[in-house]
Amino acid sequence: MKQNIKLIALDLDGTTFTTEKTITSKTKSVIETAIRQGIHVLPATGRQVEGLPDAFLEIPGVRYALTSNGASVVDLQTKKPVFSDLIPYEEASKILSYLQSQDTLVDIYQNGTCYIDASLYSIMGQYVDDFHLPYFHATRNPIEDLPQYILDHKLNVEKYHMLFQDMELHSHIRKTLEATSGIAVTTAISNNLEVNAATTNKGVGVLALADILGIDHNQTMVIGDSYNDVDMMKAAGFSVAMGNAPDDIKSICDAVTKTNDEDGVAYAIETFVL
Repeated sequence: MKQNIKLIALDLDGTTFTTEKTITSKTKSVIETAIRQGIHVLPATGRQVEGLPDAFLEIPGVRYALTSNGASVVDLQTKKPVFSDLIPYEEASKILSYLQSQDTLVDIYQNGTCYIDASLYSIMGQYVDDFHLPYFHATRNPIEDLPQYILDHKLNVEKYHMLFQDMELHSHIRKTLEATSGIAVTTAISNNLEVNAATTNKGVGVLALADILGIDHNQTMVIGDSYNDVDMMKAAGFSVAMGNAPDDIKSICDAVTKTNDEDGVAYAIETFVL
């Protein structure tokens, strides 16, 4: 059934992009059609602004981006956030110091940029597969003594991103972080953890942008595939799970589309909006 939608927020990896990390001409064409009809379409991702793929940003009419799991919603024309919810720098430095003492690859997102301690930059290959390693090298900026750098420059943090080799440690760190006040913990893939301020998530970011644009919450639609999409699925007026999403995510959505390798985003927009 067609929905009265004015804003569409799209997760990227596993959703808009194929398994090979490409966006098909079909999906791009459907997004362009929606934008020409006056609908705001934006990426809603855990990535930082500098990590957004050009293939999406080059679509004519893409004006906003929800980044860092909703911690920063950016106007791509001005390059400035229209909404942000950050972890204060003093607490952020303490959390990072703790995480760097563990066997995990941890970096932070701040003002659209990803920073990593120089000591970890040189060993990223121990945590990242060969396919993704060039992207990590290109998007991570090494800093000597990053916890102190955060304090010295008073950098309030959008998000922490961690990768683990040891899944028992992954479980232990997750429980420790979940017991820490002021932050929220989620995961996008099995061996990662992501930390934001407790008061933000993709759902908060989507609704904040809707309010800024004067769009009713019931006129928002989101499409995603993973657990860091759950909050926006619950918040939006209409939610769609990808065919490749886990069953428990499909169960909370209003509809299920095809997989990310079958133009599932294009199919959902054509079916429910256009």
